[in-house]
Amino acid sequence: MQDCCVHHVEFGVRNGEEYLRKFKNQYKFALVATRFTKHLKQWVLLSGTARILLTQQMSPLANSVSDVYHVPWSRLLQANQEPSLSSIDSVYNVALQVKNIQAITERLSRSGVTIAKPLQTASDNHGEVKLAIVRSCIGNVVHTLIEDAGYKGPFLPQFTPVSDSGDQSQKLTTHLDHVTFACDSGDSGRILDWYSNCFGMRRFLISRDEDEASGFVIDSEDIGVRLKAFEYWKCAETGLTTGNRPDSIKFVIAEALPNQGPNQVDTFLHDHEGPGIQHIGLHTDNIVSTVAQLKDNGVEFAEPPYTYYTEVGKLEEICDIGEDVDLLRENGILVDAEADPGDGEGSGGGEGGLRYLMQKFTKPLSDRNTFFLEIIQRVGARGFGSGNITALWRSVQAYMNSQKENKS
Repeated sequence: MQDCCVHHVEFGVRNGEEYLRKFKNQYKFALVATRFTKHLKQWVLLSGTARILLTQQMSPLANSVSDVYHVPWSRLLQANQEPSLSSIDSVYNVALQVKNIQAITERLSRSGVTIAKPLQTASDNHGEVKLAIVRSCIGNVVHTLIEDAGYKGPFLPQFTPVSDSGDQSQKLTTHLDHVTFACDSGDSGRILDWYSNCFGMRRFLISRDEDEASGFVIDSEDIGVRLKAFEYWKCAETGLTTGNRPDSIKFVIAEALPNQGPNQVDTFLHDHEGPGIQHIGLHTDNIVSTVAQLKDNGVEFAEPPYTYYTEVGKLEEICDIGEDVDLLRENGILVDAEADPGDGEGSGGGEGGLRYLMQKFTKPLSDRNTFFLEIIQRVGARGFGSGNITALWRSVQAYMNSQKENKS
């Protein structure tokens, strides 16, 4: 198995077949394994190294029901809540590979972290895996910790391989780029401290325009959001694995600015019934062709303001990096050059050594204004361009505002 920090991301869904069709037919993920029990239906999807686990809960799971891989996702991590079927879809589990799972779970337990599922072992004829599930400090988010060195199966024990799982010829995305959490206003500092103490994560600045103390702030008439980001520090001694790959996962925290009125973060918190994972970024090597193909496949996107491409210096910036302005405008793709010096890791830049990234947000995947996807291409850039951040979040806000107008 290729060495990377994130093993998989899990979606808790009410209709697994619907999401399965969506990811296979629209996003061109390959189905690689399944697992069906009395209480659960699960499907494992793969695009490049990005693995998504769809989990549909078929019946309420009482505490006496032992399932090595699962904890419910709908506010059900509250200790005194009765088991029930979820009324929402939620991306709630970012599974992390670890080197010494016993040591890390013991250390987390001593630190007061809630262990949702204690250390267990699962095995089949492909080998053995050790795993435990810990609760994050964010809403219903959990992390399955997995020690799977030497395991040769397509996913995990008890999952049945799918015969056509090797077909990745149509894949549009290559790996998971980042995960973004939506949290309560003023909570980002506590979250950063928790991930630093528990997993050795380290703050990194989203863009060169960010203030380290206050984060990256978008404060305008139509949007008020604060963003902060962190990633696993390769010198940490918490037992995560990252390898030397430039696509090591990044985490972003989004919180609404106080006294700004309702915005997309507040909308997420309301519709999701609490903090959680707002979106994940999927990396592609060619965002123009990927977005065009996704549109043809029926994927709906939140479009950026048309004026984005006429902003002062934007056309010159696009021309400098050698991209086609008309193609980017036609597909609503945002571009941001990042000229910051790198840290010696990762790939180089584009023409003239410029570092830049291109991005686009989808509309929410469920019937609520909760989780969506981001398609992103990095050309040497490790952070997130300030101009893109504002335009991307404004595109989501415009979409949500239009929905409110249609309902009124």
